[in-house]
Amino acid sequence: MAKISSILLISILYLSLLSACGITGSNENKENTMSTATAPSSPYRQIYTPIVDAQTDNALFSFIYLDDDDIPELVVCDMDYGWYSIYTIKEDSPFCLVDSINTVEMTYFKQTGIISSFARWNGGGDEGGYGKSYYQILKNETLTDDSIPLLQFSYNAIYDENGTYTGEGNTEYYYMGENTDETFYQEMLASLKAVEDRETVCLENAFEAEEMPSLSDH
Repeated sequence: MAKISSILLISILYLSLLSACGITGSNENKENTMSTATAPSSPYRQIYTPIVDAQTDNALFSFIYLDDDDIPELVVCDMDYGWYSIYTIKEDSPFCLVDSINTVEMTYFKQTGIISSFARWNGGGDEGGYGKSYYQILKNETLTDDSIPLLQFSYNAIYDENGTYTGEGNTEYYYMGENTDETFYQEMLASLKAVEDRETVCLENAFEAEEMPSLSDH
């Protein structure tokens, strides 16, 4: 088992070097002026503008640095349905890295190529259910809602035969869609550099479509 874990750990570390195509963001984020650290240069804005223009009126956008190059990724979120998409630029054209993942909240881990999605059901919390999935973004693949997460956990509250909450819950852990134990799960999570101080809400610096022209150089 130790040998298998080591092989898997090396594989994950290799993948983490690659890059790739109910929201909790506040209204304040929508009004913030993007800083020079998050606003991409004019050529990037020009390439992304048609993507922004094609979205619904209730969409929000943000620029993130998902991998370790200097090309910003564009996050698109349909606020009506909680669908997230992420675009990058390949050969001077937009390329879809993430195509319409439905989630309560999407976060990313800066410059690691890792995103995560949070879901809840049956009301969420200790008396319901919730879970988190981690995905490794690759250069030439488009992630969808049907893609198998690299890592995932899910919690479900336990009820007795009378439908009364027992005060306990069951948490299950997965690696590439297969059950695993918590120790292995935490080791893999650490190998992906998915640590709390690197995790950022994708819509942290969100803006609306009509703000896009103001970001372009005249």
